[in-house]
Amino acid sequence: MFFQYTPDAPVSGKKYWGHCYSKDMVHWIRLPNALAPDQTYDINGIWTGSTSIIDGVPIIIYTGINETNAQVQCQARPANVTDPTLTQWIKWPSNPIITSPNGRDPSTAFQDDQNNYYLIYGFGSDELGGQAVLFTSRDFVNWTYLHPIHSNHYDTFWECPDIFNVSNRLVMKASLRGQDFWAVGELDPMQKIFHPLAGDLGEYTQLVDQGKFYASKSFHDPIYDRQVIVGWIREDDNQGETRGWQGMLSLSRSIFLSDDGLQLRSRPIDALQSLRIEKSHRSFHNIVLSSIIPFELIPDVSGNQIEVMMTWQFPRNQDLDFGLSVLSTLDGSQRTSIGVITRVNTTFMPNCDLPGWDYFSVPGITNSFDCQYACNQDAKCRAWTFAGTKQVNNNCFLKTGIPQLKADSTCISGVKQYRTNQQQFVWIYINRTLSQENPGASHDPVTGVILLESMSLSNEWFLGLNIFIDHSVIEVFEPQGGRMAMTTRVYPEDDTAEYLAIYVNNGPIMTENIIIDTLDIWTLSSIWT
Repeated sequence: MFFQYTPDAPVSGKKYWGHCYSKDMVHWIRLPNALAPDQTYDINGIWTGSTSIIDGVPIIIYTGINETNAQVQCQARPANVTDPTLTQWIKWPSNPIITSPNGRDPSTAFQDDQNNYYLIYGFGSDELGGQAVLFTSRDFVNWTYLHPIHSNHYDTFWECPDIFNVSNRLVMKASLRGQDFWAVGELDPMQKIFHPLAGDLGEYTQLVDQGKFYASKSFHDPIYDRQVIVGWIREDDNQGETRGWQGMLSLSRSIFLSDDGLQLRSRPIDALQSLRIEKSHRSFHNIVLSSIIPFELIPDVSGNQIEVMMTWQFPRNQDLDFGLSVLSTLDGSQRTSIGVITRVNTTFMPNCDLPGWDYFSVPGITNSFDCQYACNQDAKCRAWTFAGTKQVNNNCFLKTGIPQLKADSTCISGVKQYRTNQQQFVWIYINRTLSQENPGASHDPVTGVILLESMSLSNEWFLGLNIFIDHSVIEVFEPQGGRMAMTTRVYPEDDTAEYLAIYVNNGPIMTENIIIDTLDIWTLSSIWT
């Protein structure tokens, strides 16, 4: 595993490539830095790149920042290809191999039926929008620019683009607006243009992760025939320099497609279970929650380096807000809440705002019913808000995704859906309001939406969550279908903030119970060996 590393200070500066080694993508050994900015073509930093296996030899192509601060693409090869850790690398004598256009973050290469190599990297401008530009080569040394393989007109630059096969479908991923987006599509074999099949890069229904997950890289694991993705988890406060380090990599995730082949899904790799310390295992079953519970500690459980597996069972016909608090003090004064919100009717929600993810303000709309109609007529629209106190002619806001619900008496919102007794949207959220006191740390919520589906005629829904906590990092997954991942950072100042608690926040009357079917908690061992 290679990663950008600034050895002199915990701030963005002259970048090296750090290097770690693992046999299972879980337990890691630190190695010496793999690449240093020591040539004129990369003297101001070694930025993102990728490795491709060419005739059995791993070859790195990376972006170097040269003496004039231009971005050029360079190559490095292992000094000893038989070394299992590939500790030493030699830069190609004819570097740089690509000097124009001035983009960055080359991808892993792919081949066509005529044995031509192709790679893409990020590019864009205010005029051109965000782009992934395509290059081709016969020998992996001499590269020719072709054209943008894919682009949009509402972003200015795409970083860390990636293109790969999953289940015989082509997936493109790019990093923009601080998050990673994906699209499933096809590559025109003649024109070499990527065409999305359903949804596109930049649409908020197409997020790899709902939270602090950026500049990800993926690779094919031939042992298990799977695509694995790892992302950069950035800081979310102003204390990084004081701590002496900033940023980390996410857990390794396996990515796959939904049954219809149109949705990208992810879950933690199974090998992460080897971190569980079995003697620490606590297991609970059939916890019945029949009334409002502001805060109730889970007995005999604490930790800030843990894994949680749980399954919620809850009624289909009630508006609910419930969840699990983690990294909590005994009195709950400092805590982070990982919860679920349901609404019986999400097509029309009075006194609710859905702030964010707007792509169009519809002119001339003067009532909420017309706003709902406008959303239903637009294939891009997933949700809408009619804001009664906004300017007269632009009160209707159409959204590409489904943001977090927010109470607001001046708004009416809705979600475009096809809900029956067998389908319902639920919001999954991480509430950081009480996570820390530092005003320089973000307290904004992280939220995602899942469409629950079942052919059962029962009155209950079932939802599983897999939660990993590593001190300041929280990663949450929906493990059954891999339909959601969300990552965030929290910085509790209280050293005792290690407890877990359950809560139920919905309205004054509960006619049916919420049940925790299963709750399993493990302390996790270190990844470092």
